[in-house]
Amino acid sequence: MTLLAADWLWFNLIPGYDAANSALAGAMGDSFIGGTAVSSVAHIFLSMFATGIIILFVMMTRASWQKGEQGGVVPAGKFSIPNFVETVVDGVLGLGEQVFGNRKDAERFLPLIGTLALYIFINNALGLVPGFAPATDSLNTNIGPALVVFFVTHIYGLKENGMHYLEHFLGPKIGGFWWLAPLFIVIEVISHLVRPLSLALRLMGNMMGDHMVIAIFLGLAAVPLLYPIPVLILGTVVVTVQALVFCLLSTVYIALAIEHSEEAH
Repeated sequence: MTLLAADWLWFNLIPGYDAANSALAGAMGDSFIGGTAVSSVAHIFLSMFATGIIILFVMMTRASWQKGEQGGVVPAGKFSIPNFVETVVDGVLGLGEQVFGNRKDAERFLPLIGTLALYIFINNALGLVPGFAPATDSLNTNIGPALVVFFVTHIYGLKENGMHYLEHFLGPKIGGFWWLAPLFIVIEVISHLVRPLSLALRLMGNMMGDHMVIAIFLGLAAVPLLYPIPVLILGTVVVTVQALVFCLLSTVYIALAIEHSEEAH
């Protein structure tokens, strides 16, 4: 099951890539949505490539920090990979403090939300590079992080509140309408089950649309490898906003789950 457009990628120049792609696609069977045979799993290779970039960025940042510990921490005067990673970390930490209302929880979930921010942003940004595509315009890529958020939300909800966490599904206590609890249970269960699908589809739809627009303008460009600057700027905004929205909603879901039931109702 893949919704990734079958565009030409730089990967096609790698010997054995086409054969590996075809073999892996054949092993996937038929698409879950369309019921047709899967023809390409390029999103897997793109996601792996993005993961490799993230690992490289993290290693460079760690090396920069170790160097700073030895010679003093002096911020670089120009853009660098460590500065980029630190900006993402600071942004995610600030977002967490605003949503959770305290720094302790923001730091506790920083590894998860920070990783999601880097993973989604880098995958999105690949679509801005000629010869690449955003792995996030495939539902297969997005459903994984969305399910991670889904399980973390409920696992930590139960960990923080115990069985009292289930009171979140009973509706508001104010007003004494206890007899509406069965209706609220149905509504809450459906809303929670829809959350991962909503996260995945929202990201996929926006990145697919952005990639298609860029591809169209790229085809109209006099020099195919050069993007029109306005389209590139718009694409950068979309890439950043979609990563922010995914992380913001994930943080909100977790914050709602770990708050105490007595305070939430």
